[in-house]
Amino acid sequence: MNQRLPIDVLRALQSVVETGSVTRASERLHLSQSAVSWKIKRLEKQLGRSLIQRDGQRLVASDDGVQLLIHARRILEAHDAALAHFNPVQLQGCIRLGVTEQVPMAKLSSLLAQFSRQHRQLDVRIVVEQSHVLRQALSDGELDMALHQDFTHRIEARDQLLWTEHVHWCARPGWQHEPGDCLRLITFGPECFYRQRAQECLSAQGIRWQVAVDCASVDGVVSAITVGLGIGVLSSAHLDKRVEVYRPFEQRLPLPEVANVLRFGSDNPEPRLLALHDLLVQALQKA
Repeated sequence: MNQRLPIDVLRALQSVVETGSVTRASERLHLSQSAVSWKIKRLEKQLGRSLIQRDGQRLVASDDGVQLLIHARRILEAHDAALAHFNPVQLQGCIRLGVTEQVPMAKLSSLLAQFSRQHRQLDVRIVVEQSHVLRQALSDGELDMALHQDFTHRIEARDQLLWTEHVHWCARPGWQHEPGDCLRLITFGPECFYRQRAQECLSAQGIRWQVAVDCASVDGVVSAITVGLGIGVLSSAHLDKRVEVYRPFEQRLPLPEVANVLRFGSDNPEPRLLALHDLLVQALQKA
């Protein structure tokens, strides 16, 4: 067996697993899809093990792939650190990045750790807030970049689309709204655009409502729905077995898709912002 584990091949394996797709991995690595596939197949042949398997529409690591990635991440971290140490051109300064709870934090943390290893003189600071707060912070110059959310018909030309998802009326299993009753609404707060749209839909249909819970946390909203305090609006990413989509409202009060987008705070972003922007787009953008 070949005793070498090439850096580029390990990085290809890591990218495929992190993005779940050869296509997106090839975009991140600036390689052709065939080149990425060939690297993985070459590594599997070298080790005599299957490293990638399909889970629905995503590619995931096999058991052997998971074990190899434990070592691969250490190798790549050491390699990137050494390269950054001797790199004469280094990005410096601070990046203030705003994100919502809709962002997969485990994946984002991994990306930012990779970015920090490559640019050790850059300080990335993260703020987790609701979208309207992030947009205001961008306007006020308090953030350099934000990954925020809005309905697809309201995104602006300056927004870089990453992915879209559906939002749903959600209640605890078995919950029913009796016609004529005042509906109890669970929301993310007075300024949340989910709440504003929900109230518009209810009022347009003549359904009386009152806010039962205002909570800025996804976990808090899901918990309130779970114990039956009312009905709320959740994105597809936060559906779980504790709640169910309330079909009568889905048909009667359809909700638009939401877009997760990346926006700069300035019309002329500096190189350090462009570098992080490109990494986030390559890793998070969904076809």
